[in-house]
Amino acid sequence: MLGLILAAGKGTRMRPYSNAINKEMSLIGEIPVIEYSVRALANAGVKKVFIVLGEGKWQVLEYLRDGSRFNISISYLYQDMGEKGENKGTAKAIQTAENWIEEDFIVIYGDSFFHPYDFLKSEIEFHLKEEASVTMGVYMMKDHKDYGVVEVSNDRVINILEKAAREDVEKIRVDDMFAVNSGPIIFTKEVFDYIKKTEASPSGEYWITDTIKLMINDGKKVVAYRIPKEVFWRDIGRMEHRIEAEAYLLKKTGI
Repeated sequence: MLGLILAAGKGTRMRPYSNAINKEMSLIGEIPVIEYSVRALANAGVKKVFIVLGEGKWQVLEYLRDGSRFNISISYLYQDMGEKGENKGTAKAIQTAENWIEEDFIVIYGDSFFHPYDFLKSEIEFHLKEEASVTMGVYMMKDHKDYGVVEVSNDRVINILEKAAREDVEKIRVDDMFAVNSGPIIFTKEVFDYIKKTEASPSGEYWITDTIKLMINDGKKVVAYRIPKEVFWRDIGRMEHRIEAEAYLLKKTGI
């Protein structure tokens, strides 16, 4: 199992903070948020991880380097967004790894904060047991605002709703909660064939959730792994979420 961390985004929602500091280098407690993901992968037994960087992301490379101090091997890939942004989006970020991956791999968004991260090992085991084409990590939340919601039936993902009408999302509520697409997501290498078929969204970006929908429509086995409720998760791409993550960790550690 290989790891792939997506860290090419410019962090526009965190400006002006992100003009000075790559969002993945934002401190949660005493260490950058991306380090939690690197440590989680190493803890789960992953030996090799690729990190996808974009323009101006030298701080990530300078900090993590070859990964040896985290007991994992790190290599770096570059996502060329194109002159007009025609190569933007998570699907295009993952596609940068196509020539380097020959086995199943786990994708983590570089600005995701999970704590504790021991669940990653069980998600990998679940994926292998299910022999799935895709295993989506889903996080159960009361409020689905700002996130894609996953429709699940007996662990099988049957749809992903992005910016859907409220009445449509309400129909797939589970135990008064929503299954939010938080990642990590595990893929077989066949995902690269479907990325090539993925069309740009109305915003001009290529989203991996659209790729997964193509796989679902083709009958590929896409399953949901429910992240344990004791795990805290935030996408720290928004400043308020970073503050919430910081407050959680300070309370947890008693610093």
